[in-house]
Amino acid sequence: MTKITSWYRITLSKREYESGEMALLLGAFRAAYVARNGPAGMAMFGGWSDDGARYFVYATPESVRHITPLLDAYSASRIDGPGSAGLSWLYGDESDRPFSPIGFEA
Repeated sequence: MTKITSWYRITLSKREYESGEMALLLGAFRAAYVARNGPAGMAMFGGWSDDGARYFVYATPESVRHITPLLDAYSASRIDGPGSAGLSWLYGDESDRPFSPIGFEA
């Protein structure tokens, strides 16, 4: 089995974020996390774009195989990895990650 090393980014507009799309996204992620007994490293992080017009949600490489349908549904893009500035932990196993743990209750 090939190890996935890429992160994935989902982009929500400010309007989508404010209308509750974030709660739906995190609820789906949480359901996958719980159904798979909380795999090590499976986590989501998030942060606003510099202009505040978009909210970015990042899925760790360890998450990908568990949430591929969710990534497809949100047209997630593969990235090398997010910078840690301005990012916060949203849900999952955040061990060994340099982001602030504010969390998000879905």
